[in-house]
Amino acid sequence: MYSAISEKKSDSERARVTGVPIQVGSTDARPRVWLSTALLVLLLAGCATQSADDAAKQPSPDDKSTASQLYAGQPAVVHATEFPVASAAEGIQRGDEAWRQGKLDLAVYLYVQALAFDATAPAPLLKIGTIHEQLGNRALAQKAYELALERDPNNAAACERLGQLYLQGARNDEARALFDRAIALEPNRWRSENGLGIVADRRKDFAAAIAHYDRALALEPKAAPVMNNRGYSRFLAGDLAAAEADLKEAIRLGARDGAWTNLGRVQARQARYAEALESFLQEVDLANAYNLLGEAAMERGDNVQAKRYFESAVSASPRYFEAAHKNLGIANERLAAAAPAAAASRANSAIKVVLADTSVYMKGVVIGTIKRGDRVPVLKTQDAYSQVEFRDLGGTDRVGWVPSSSLTDSP
Repeated sequence: MYSAISEKKSDSERARVTGVPIQVGSTDARPRVWLSTALLVLLLAGCATQSADDAAKQPSPDDKSTASQLYAGQPAVVHATEFPVASAAEGIQRGDEAWRQGKLDLAVYLYVQALAFDATAPAPLLKIGTIHEQLGNRALAQKAYELALERDPNNAAACERLGQLYLQGARNDEARALFDRAIALEPNRWRSENGLGIVADRRKDFAAAIAHYDRALALEPKAAPVMNNRGYSRFLAGDLAAAEADLKEAIRLGARDGAWTNLGRVQARQARYAEALESFLQEVDLANAYNLLGEAAMERGDNVQAKRYFESAVSASPRYFEAAHKNLGIANERLAAAAPAAAASRANSAIKVVLADTSVYMKGVVIGTIKRGDRVPVLKTQDAYSQVEFRDLGGTDRVGWVPSSSLTDSP
């Protein structure tokens, strides 16, 4: 390191420092002594000033400690060929260049070196957090964002990024507080509105969730993840037509995070199993697609169909499929429990004849058709509708509702 103490100065250079010419060869010793003393004092003062400046440029122990928490890449010796970072600004500049070149580990290393000089600025911490997210180092990313907020509590970007990580860790209340703060600071933060929608969905407050997604889409109409989330929220709320429209639009916009699977769930909820299977297959293999289809059928109470899909999932899987086996066991238990009640219901039911081809409904969705002349058990009658048991085209026993006027007594 450069030091004024080790520098050798000529007489003419010392004259420029003191401003007083050296009296060489003078017979008066007192002026020489006085000048020498004054020169020494000034030189030592200059040395002390430069040493203090150099020390100010060095990393403080606290800054080094902060920086050391955020690097988890290759050993520092790997970067030994890099010129040492001389200042915080240089570390950030070189880190940005490494990031542009795709050298993420080196970029973090250089940003950490910058922090060792000045750990008070939030900008390098945000950069470090973003890269750690890209690398899958969620804990380090979270630490970087938390440190950034300690330095600047009103940094909207840090609030939003940390909120998203808290959301991934199911820290919903903390995430909501950060999203609210981000929006208060910068109202155009559509990702924070999306985050608040997810938090509301987890509370099963679907109306609030959809309102947040609406605001996010007003800010960023082409945000495919938000469109996907709104579609799924509408599915959970029971608005199947709007859910399907949103999910198809999310797919058109390029959504890649489960939009096809969500669309399959919407279709399966309406007993559109063939369409649902095609949608599931866009994102999962055949065994998992059948398992998803079985789960959707079981949610509808269609346990016979669910059992068939779980059996297909087990057969399609090249190895033991634990989830499908477990689901198959649940479907069998439900069928066994329902068998006595179904038998008693059939025994007590009246047999009616179908007057004309009639669609059979369940929860407002057509689930099959009974043909003219078919004989069907009527399980119960409510207002102008009768609940009947019938067998669909696939040979599955189903239960649904038809207008009572489409039936007549058996001769």
